[in-house]
Amino acid sequence: MATLPQLHGFPVSPNVRAARMAFAEKNVPIAFHEIGLDALAAPDYPTLHPFRKMPALTHGEVSLYETPALMVYADTIGEGPSLQPDAPIARAHMWKFVGVAQHYLYPVGVMRLFFNRVLAPLFGLPVDAKAADEAATATAAHLDVIEAGIAAGQLSADAPHFGDLYCGAMVDYIARTEDGRAMLAARRRTAAWVSALRARPSFAATLAPVLAAN
Repeated sequence: MATLPQLHGFPVSPNVRAARMAFAEKNVPIAFHEIGLDALAAPDYPTLHPFRKMPALTHGEVSLYETPALMVYADTIGEGPSLQPDAPIARAHMWKFVGVAQHYLYPVGVMRLFFNRVLAPLFGLPVDAKAADEAATATAAHLDVIEAGIAAGQLSADAPHFGDLYCGAMVDYIARTEDGRAMLAARRRTAAWVSALRARPSFAATLAPVLAAN
């Protein structure tokens, strides 16, 4: 295909960011179309994503949505080391951490803790301090799972897989809250893992500028 993959999404979204990181890790240039949340209500948006979510991607006749699908596509068409382990058990753990990112880190650590501590004040939106406090307790337990995964060799910033990129996008945001910084200080493996991921060009290139100061 001669044209670049066209990726649509809000740059602050960690789901969008994880997909973009996969393309960057695989040295696949993309055309990133930055859209706001209002774009999801546009009459024609379901042609990109039937559930009005993001990210969404088109590439010639290929049309994809959902972050894991986009990461698999990037890994398939890109070059360099695979983002999926060869060993069956290691690959199973990778998908486990993709699920951890989607079902635990995102709805709690990002959408309740990070949103209320960082995003809401940044964009002048109402802050739900109680929700953030409750999310901090749950997020601590979620980060214990990340810490254990790193200790077991199931997550690694040196040879990242989909789980590292997806969980890393979430934990990077959690770590931008005061609560998150304290949690990482108590979890040295997770702190070192996030630091190493942040040093990767794919992480630096996909950080939304509005968050650079946090």
